[in-house]
Amino acid sequence: MVLFFAEDSQHPFIKRAMRNARKVRKELREAEMARLLVADSPAAPSRSFGGRGRTAGRSD
Repeated sequence: MVLFFAEDSQHPFIKRAMRNARKVRKELREAEMARLLVADSPAAPSRSFGGRGRTAGRSD
């Protein structure tokens, strides 16, 4: 069953529920966008990809 509430309701419980629902939807959208951005970004090469090189400032 689906319930619909008028957003302009003056009942405090309905107001709070609507506010919470907006917050949850916003967080879900942001998480989805972050997930898509991570999936689209090129993966960093692993350490074994280029081997372990010596840094210029290191001396043994």
